Amino acid sequence: MAKDDMEKEKFYITTAIPYMNAKLHLGQVYEFILADTMARFNRLMGKDVYFLTGSDEHGQKIYKSAQEKGLPPQKYVDNMVLDMKRILKLYSISNDAFIRTTGKSHEKIVGNIITRLKDNGDLYKGTYEGWYCVPCETFLLDSQLIDGKCPQCNREVEKVKEENYFFKLSNYKDKLIKHIEDNPDFVIPETRRNEVLGLLKQGLKDISVSRTAVTWGIPIPFDSKHYSYVWVDALINYISALGYGLDDDNLYRDYWPADQHHIGKDILKFHAVIWPALLMSTGIELPKHIVVHGWLLLGKEKLSKSKGITLDPDELSEEFGVDALRYFLTRELSFGQDGSFTNQAMIKRYNSDLSNDIGNLVSRSLVMISKYRDGVIPEKSESNAKLQEKWEEVKNLTIKGIEDFNYSKCLIKIWEFINLTNKFIEDSQPWAVAKSSKDSDAKKLNSILYDLAEAIRLSALILSPFMPITCQRIFSQIGINEKIDGMDISKDGQWGKFKGGVKIGKREILFPRIKEK
Repeated sequence: MAKDDMEKEKFYITTAIPYMNAKLHLGQVYEFILADTMARFNRLMGKDVYFLTGSDEHGQKIYKSAQEKGLPPQKYVDNMVLDMKRILKLYSISNDAFIRTTGKSHEKIVGNIITRLKDNGDLYKGTYEGWYCVPCETFLLDSQLIDGKCPQCNREVEKVKEENYFFKLSNYKDKLIKHIEDNPDFVIPETRRNEVLGLLKQGLKDISVSRTAVTWGIPIPFDSKHYSYVWVDALINYISALGYGLDDDNLYRDYWPADQHHIGKDILKFHAVIWPALLMSTGIELPKHIVVHGWLLLGKEKLSKSKGITLDPDELSEEFGVDALRYFLTRELSFGQDGSFTNQAMIKRYNSDLSNDIGNLVSRSLVMISKYRDGVIPEKSESNAKLQEKWEEVKNLTIKGIEDFNYSKCLIKIWEFINLTNKFIEDSQPWAVAKSSKDSDAKKLNSILYDLAEAIRLSALILSPFMPITCQRIFSQIGINEKIDGMDISKDGQWGKFKGGVKIGKREILFPRIKEK
C-alpha cells in the first residue's frame, strides 16, 4: 500500500451479495449504483475506499437451478458470476473486490466462525420441524404464512423435518437493543431502525445455522453430516473478503469495521439482527452503519426474479444509456423509500435534465468557444461572482447531502448550478459581445467563455459519482485529458483551478433527445 493511501481515512463499503439463481434485474443493479455513487464520492473526498460486492452461490435453490440446466452446481454458478461481472462493468460499478462464497478462503473462514460459535457455547443440536421456502431459502412459522404461502414470493412452501444446529439468537435480544439505542445511526434510515427495534422487542427465537438435507454448501467442520445454512454462509462474506482470521489478514485490520453495508429492506432482519448477533458472539466489532434502500417497482409491483417481474439491465442500457439510468435512479427515487420505474418518467427526466439542461449547456458553450476563439478555451481571468458563490454553496451542500444519503437532493442542488450557468449565457449574451471590436469586450468575451468552461468542468467533477462515463467525456470535450478517478474535490473542486488555454476536444452530443411516445 502506498504511503499516501496509509495516510488517508479508510472507508469500507459493501453491497448485499445477490443470489446466483437468475440474471440480475435493475432492482439489484439499483443497489450497486447507490453504493458505487457513495464509493466514488468518498474517493473524490480523498478517502481510501474499499468497495466490496460479490455472489451468493450455495443452497437448495442454486442446486435445483443447476439441475434444471443440466449442469454441475459449480459450473452453473461460474456462468452466472461471469454474467454478473459483465453487468457490473456495463454499469460502471467501481468495486475493488468481488467475493464468491464458493471460494476456498471464504469456506475456510465460514467453518472457523461456526466452530467459534460452538466453542463459545452459542450452538446446540436440535430438530427443526416446520415450513421452508426454497426460492427464498427461508424457514417460516405458521404465523408468517399468507394463505399457506411464503409472504415474500407468494410461492408454495415445503414441510421439512431435519436435524439442525441452532444459534442462540434469543440470548442477544437485550445486547442488540442496547447497541441500536446507543448508536441511533446504526440502521439508516430511522424508519428501518424503528422496525428493527420493534422486531427485537417482540422477542427472538433461536435460528438454524446448518442443514442436512442440502449438501450444496460449506461443510460444518465438526459434523460431516451438516452444511452451513446459506444465509449464515452469505453474511460472513463481509469479513471473509478481508481475510479475517487468516495469516495474511491485512485488509481486515485496515478496513474493518465496515463503514456502510448497503442492503434492501427485505433482508433487514438478517443484517440488522442475525449478523450483529453472530459478530457479538465471536467478539468481532460491529459495522458502523447498515444502510437500507427501498424497492424499485415496475409500476406498482416489486421486481422479483422468482416471480418473473423484471427490468432487464441490458435492454434498458441499450434504450437509454447507462449514465441516464444511473441518473434517473438516484434523482427520481427518494433514498430509503420505494420508487417506480416507468418509460414515461424515464424519458421525461432524460429530455428535461440531461438533454435540455446539461447536454445543451456543454454543446452551446463548445460551439461558441469554437466559433469565437478557434476552439481554444481562454485563459483564467476575472470571473462571475454569482457563479463562484453558487458553486461553493452547491459543492458544500452536495457533500453534506451525500453524507446524509440524500442523493436526490444533491442532484437538485447540482442542477441549480447547471441552470444558473445556462442563465448566465442568456444574461451575458456572448454572441452580442463577440460583435464588438472593443478591446474591453474581447476581454469580457474571454471571461465569459472561461467561466462557462470552468462551470462545466466543476459540474462534471461533482456529477462524476452519478454519471462517470458522461463526465469523463465532458472532460475530454473541454480539452482535459486527466482521469476524474483519483481527483480530490478539496483541491480540484476549487473555482479557478482550471487555467484554460487548451484546445477543446471533439464535440459530440451527450444525450440525444428521445421522442416521447
